[in-house]
Amino acid sequence: MKKFLLIKYILITAIYLLAAGPLWAQKKGKKKTDQPLPQTPQYETEYWFIEAEKQYLLKNYAKAIELFNKCLVDDPQNDAVFFKLADIYNRTEQYNTAARYIDMAIRLNKQNKYYYLLAVDIYTNLGELNRVAALYEQLLDKIPGTEEYLFNLAAVYLYLKDYDKALATYDRAEETMGLTEQIAYQRQKIYLELNQPDKAVEESRKLIARYPDNYDYVLQLAEILSTNKRQSEAARVLQQLLAEHPEVSAARLQLADIYWQDNQIDRFREELITAFQDSTLHINAKINTLMRYMTYLPNATLQKLIPQLADMVAAKHPDNSNAYLIQGDVYSAFIEKELLPPDKIDDAKRAARQAYATYVRMQPDNFSVWQNLLNLELQLNMNDSLQLHADQALELFPNQPWLYLIDGIAQLQEGNYRQAAQLLEAGRKRAANNRKLLIMFYSYLGDIYHELKEYEKSDRAYEAALDLDPFNYTVLNNYSYYLSLRGEKLDKAAKMSTELVRNNPDNNTFLDTYAWVQYTLGNYEEARRVFEKIIASGVTEGVYYDHYGDTLYQLGLVDEAVEQWKKARELDQNLENIDQKIAQRKIIQ
Repeated sequence: MKKFLLIKYILITAIYLLAAGPLWAQKKGKKKTDQPLPQTPQYETEYWFIEAEKQYLLKNYAKAIELFNKCLVDDPQNDAVFFKLADIYNRTEQYNTAARYIDMAIRLNKQNKYYYLLAVDIYTNLGELNRVAALYEQLLDKIPGTEEYLFNLAAVYLYLKDYDKALATYDRAEETMGLTEQIAYQRQKIYLELNQPDKAVEESRKLIARYPDNYDYVLQLAEILSTNKRQSEAARVLQQLLAEHPEVSAARLQLADIYWQDNQIDRFREELITAFQDSTLHINAKINTLMRYMTYLPNATLQKLIPQLADMVAAKHPDNSNAYLIQGDVYSAFIEKELLPPDKIDDAKRAARQAYATYVRMQPDNFSVWQNLLNLELQLNMNDSLQLHADQALELFPNQPWLYLIDGIAQLQEGNYRQAAQLLEAGRKRAANNRKLLIMFYSYLGDIYHELKEYEKSDRAYEAALDLDPFNYTVLNNYSYYLSLRGEKLDKAAKMSTELVRNNPDNNTFLDTYAWVQYTLGNYEEARRVFEKIIASGVTEGVYYDHYGDTLYQLGLVDEAVEQWKKARELDQNLENIDQKIAQRKIIQ
């Protein structure tokens, strides 16, 4: 290996010395001899240079600098050594020192292209772009065959906003290389920046004449015209293109935008639908168009058209996952922005859910889409799909606590309390730094452990939730209600339920909890007062009438109690013991 490296160093150094020209050339006519060479300064310089080059290749820059400086002792006008030192200081980010050395190299040798290019890099790092421009000018002036660097020079002038010099540089490039797309495009950008749209239009027309089969230049021309309030001209350009080449659907998108601005809604709709029906039109163009017109919502025309277009994207690009992503996002946005009539909301949720389900089959690594999918399935009560997808998502993202919450809720809804508890406990441990999520975990765990009759765990979970959020009304409600059912810690239940109704005086669920706690405490008149308020609000849930009936029974009003129980049964035949209560005219425990 060492032998290979040595050969490599010798070859590289030999090549470098050849590139450096006559710098190291021996005098001609020197006779061959077996005697050792005299230790002349030139020989020593060559030796130190080769050794320095070895250290440079090994990236032992400190040693390389030491050896290159030894070269300068005997040969202080050696431009190659100054170049190498500048390169090392540039690589080690000592830019000011690098600049001094490269300036010396160029002063000694103005005919080496690589000296200028290194100088450009160094002064760019120093942020001295005027110096960079001067170096490019010097390079182009001194060394033939470097016209390619005209584009670099023009780019520097553009950055410096010296537009006149940039234009002059692109003109020089055109004289040397002929008109190219890059030259015309860059000049066009400058003219637009200078608010000279006529000259920008002229550049587009040059490109169209030079490249008649490239329709992008026609589209570019129309875009410039339209942007500069010359819509009628832009429309004519696009209409002519479509008359000759109706397959260029990108032109229809631009034409549709002109019709939109001119309030020609029928023509706008027609062009968009025709374009979106073209499966050869790139999907990104369609997605960008949808996103553009989404910004104009709410709008009656777009509220009908955009979902239709989103469906067309999915239909015309069935193998592209982004087609389903934009379809799901469109329907989700319409739901969020409340742009749909009430009877269409569930249909939109189902459409979004189906789109996201298709997307995750194709691209399962996008967590945010899994979130959207699971949220929709939760809202649609699609518990079978919810469990399936939650399990799949957990396999992919085992450290996402939110997924444990959703999977736990799905198990809870199926009555699988033990599995739900296990999932929620696992998720809780992963949500240590997420306060809002922790509250939800503890809240559900309180409910689940109550169902499992593990009351101590249930209470601890509720208490943990309240430690994080003392005014969490869901927790206050469930905790106090379950305590009343158990007949335990009733003073605490009363305090929590009182807090509930003080802050939510019109919430029937919370009023019912408060009234039931009062009932459990034996405060039947107070319970009756609150139940009558609930009933007066026009509720249709049987449980309220059932509780009201129990309260009336405790007050000795049996006939009135039976009447309320009958109303409760009419509304909900699944209430516990409701038939026995009515038949036996008493509370059945």
